[in-house]
Amino acid sequence: MEKYNSRKIEKKWQKKWEESGIYKNYKKDKKFYALDMFPYTSGEGLHVGHPRGYIATDVVSRFKMLQGASVLHPMGWDAFGLPTENYAIEHKIHPRIVTEKNISVFKKQLQMFGFTYDWDREINTTDPGYYKWTQWIFLKMFEKGLAYESNEPINWCPSCKTGLALEDLEKGLCERCGTQVVQKKMRQWVLRMTNYADRLLYDLDSEDLDWEEQILEQQRNWIGRSEGTEFKMPVVIASEAKQSRTEESNSEIAASPSAPRNDIYIEVYTTRLDTAFGMTYAVVAPEHPIVASLLKIKNQKSKIKNIEEIRNYIIRSQNKTELERMEAKEKTGMEIKGIKVINPFTNEEIPLFVADYVLGHYGTGAVMAVPAHDERDWEFARKYNLPIKQSIVPNYREYETTIKTLNALREIYRAAEKKDLRFWLLGGLACAFYAGIIYREHNDLDLITENENDRIKMFQLLENLGFKKIKEKKISENLINFVYQRGEIEVDIGPNQGEFGLAGDFEEDIKYLGEYQSRVLSKRFVKSFKEYQLKTRDEKKDQIDVEYLSGKVLIDDEVLVNSEKYSGLTSQKAREEMAKWLEKQRIGKKKINYKMRDWVFSRQRYWGEPIPIIHCEKCGAVGVPEKELPVTLPDVESYEPTGTGESPLANIKDWVNTTCPKCGGPGKRETNTMPQWAGSSWYYLRYIDSKNEKELVGKKEEKKWMPVDLYVGGIEHATRHLLYARFWHKFLYDIGVVSTKEPFKKLVHVGLIGGEDGRKMSKRWGNVVSPNDVIEQFGADSIRLYEMFMGPFTQGISWSTAGVSGMRRFLEKVWKSQNRIMNYESGIKNNVENLLHKTIKKITEDIENFRFNTALSSMMIYINQLEKQKKISMIHYSQFLILLSPFAPHIAEELWEKLGHKESIFRQSWPKHNPQLIKDEEIDLVIQVNGKVRDTVKVSADISEDEAKKLAFENQKAKTFTKEKVIKKVIFVKGKLINIVVS
Repeated sequence: MEKYNSRKIEKKWQKKWEESGIYKNYKKDKKFYALDMFPYTSGEGLHVGHPRGYIATDVVSRFKMLQGASVLHPMGWDAFGLPTENYAIEHKIHPRIVTEKNISVFKKQLQMFGFTYDWDREINTTDPGYYKWTQWIFLKMFEKGLAYESNEPINWCPSCKTGLALEDLEKGLCERCGTQVVQKKMRQWVLRMTNYADRLLYDLDSEDLDWEEQILEQQRNWIGRSEGTEFKMPVVIASEAKQSRTEESNSEIAASPSAPRNDIYIEVYTTRLDTAFGMTYAVVAPEHPIVASLLKIKNQKSKIKNIEEIRNYIIRSQNKTELERMEAKEKTGMEIKGIKVINPFTNEEIPLFVADYVLGHYGTGAVMAVPAHDERDWEFARKYNLPIKQSIVPNYREYETTIKTLNALREIYRAAEKKDLRFWLLGGLACAFYAGIIYREHNDLDLITENENDRIKMFQLLENLGFKKIKEKKISENLINFVYQRGEIEVDIGPNQGEFGLAGDFEEDIKYLGEYQSRVLSKRFVKSFKEYQLKTRDEKKDQIDVEYLSGKVLIDDEVLVNSEKYSGLTSQKAREEMAKWLEKQRIGKKKINYKMRDWVFSRQRYWGEPIPIIHCEKCGAVGVPEKELPVTLPDVESYEPTGTGESPLANIKDWVNTTCPKCGGPGKRETNTMPQWAGSSWYYLRYIDSKNEKELVGKKEEKKWMPVDLYVGGIEHATRHLLYARFWHKFLYDIGVVSTKEPFKKLVHVGLIGGEDGRKMSKRWGNVVSPNDVIEQFGADSIRLYEMFMGPFTQGISWSTAGVSGMRRFLEKVWKSQNRIMNYESGIKNNVENLLHKTIKKITEDIENFRFNTALSSMMIYINQLEKQKKISMIHYSQFLILLSPFAPHIAEELWEKLGHKESIFRQSWPKHNPQLIKDEEIDLVIQVNGKVRDTVKVSADISEDEAKKLAFENQKAKTFTKEKVIKKVIFVKGKLINIVVS
């Protein structure tokens, strides 16, 4: 027998597939667009972790081809960016040459895997024919007012003398040279992404999106929409702060803008205006404009007392990246001594701090601090010994009912007797589940009953708890089963009669119960039972220990105290009333805020798309006419950083100096270039119509292929790239370029593959494994199988060369099986045929649901079964090869040809399972008594309920638990179990 020669077979079929154009049949009625997040072409090439997502989309693409769909599966290169430019500077090579070389390496590596890529549609973001349309999109945004100039802080490397993106940093240091990065304000182009914030947020709930929940949640958090209030707080300098304010009789007038102090304000934004009476200090970000203004005050009597310390703190803050400031475990800050701000609600003067945990761009760059009701403020207040004033307490009207319920539960369990345990457990759980939380506000309750006596007892109990409106409902079967199954629970009352609990985990019991009910136990009830226990201080309900509640602070919406006329109002009502007061005083208003910022769309570097703008002293910023696109990068020898922060393009005078297209006067080209994210924000559209020179994408082709049916890539792109692409797509939808509101229908993230040492694959650790070496030793099909088999697709896992070896052995089994093929038709119902149809069903479902590892497990089970056969049916083997072909296309195609087939295996149809052949002849029937498993017996798969009952009642193990018991009912679940319920 010919030996399995993977490299020979793989090269043979890769050449044949490319020559035949088998992947380019786009005439079928059904379409499927599979998209990979295209790679950034770094110099090292691919390691074995990179292809995992590419293999998955290839498996699905081939699967869809076999199901009769036209499949578009393209590939291209994300090739602009700082890493390439830095490499080029270091090695004195032009970035274009570096890029071309890297792309050549990447492409050869990908071709070794035999992917279904249509290389006729290949794109490259550095190709002027491509970035012409990136520039065109920018111009359209500029025309619509979505692109504007601003001075924005950038991450600046003093050593490299260039601006850096977040991905170019490592723990606040320049990834290239290790220098501490600082913040430096530069002229930037910015895109008004926040104009689309609501659409980006609310469209995540669209039924058209099949995205993983964790990615949706990351996007929601990144957008960070909140509804709150913005209001002014007067700033008082030192000399004024000493003046007594006792003469002022009307605090509303004093806080009004009609009577300002020093005409200096800070504006704060808050979603919790109800906590304003708990404000004990205020904070501004180091970059807040008022800080610079205060530092310039020349009046010696009003001078800030610690001005040098403040300046040094600001410098230290500038050396931190935004990420470091947000993630810092210990909050730092400094009081601006000699400055106070006034809380408009209390007219009290409170200290003002500058602290880097507040960001200048979020909200107003200033916050009111309420340490009793905010974790971050609480930590800061404790560190700097600032007052903590409580203005919110739990809603005691609700908690008093909870206490009554808990007391009633104690009585229920004390009274429990074995003969009546079912009722008491049922009553107790019903009380906890319903009376405890759900209908308290409406004094209403759904009552579950089974018989008259129980109903009367429950009515009495609930009326004692204060419930008058009671609705009767039949008890659910699942709840009864739950109570019976938990019938042996013992009551555990503490020695002081004040502790209450069950033997076991109360929360787990409730969770279990909740699985069978449409309502869920309130978190507040569990909190009151397990955490609060309503600790009070001095027996005063409005003085709960704020350090005890929720661990440190009470942050939930509750009821106001210590808040003058607003005391006693609920948080929601208080927010409404307090916001009205601010509006009346003309010092505040309701406002919607976002964490997401407008997109800073500039990079001060050479290797990026030129921004198609010309600056004219007379006309201002003018867009380059469309007919002059693309604005290409000048091909020069020197592209070193300028050292001033300006792009290297600023030094190329012949390129910079031009004519204003509007007035004909002298103009200068924009020297900032676009960020790397620009080209990747719309590339999926160019694949559809990559050779179109007249428009970005043809309308007919776009409508045929969009949206992308499957998009696979790293979860690290869940926010920036995916939000940028969605933003651009929605803009293109608005101007009629695309026909869909969202670009990507189904989105799946790929788990990372680490090194065999458990660390991230990195040149630094010396644990990088090249796919070239693995393919040379084991073959492309082996690595394809291993990367799909190594674990759940979205989970990270470490590489194992031994695992690839195991896949090779599996393929050799498949190869050897061809020797026992007999050309006979098997219409006989036997184990092999049954298993084949079960395998067809499972693999079909597993591919659809990205369970590639279990799909391959079922193939291994099947091939092991074939090994036991003296002869193998041609039909069985052929269908198995089709099932294998999406995963291991080369060996499947070779064996298919050896069977005598003239047409490619990928021109066949995906097998369909026969429902009659996947039924088991026998099953394991579970016999339960009161929900407890007492025995398992082999029975016919189509056993009837009467037969199952007879079998269960005669079962000796079950009889032990039903003897002298009253049979209440029998529950039969066909094909699974029979449960005898007794009392």
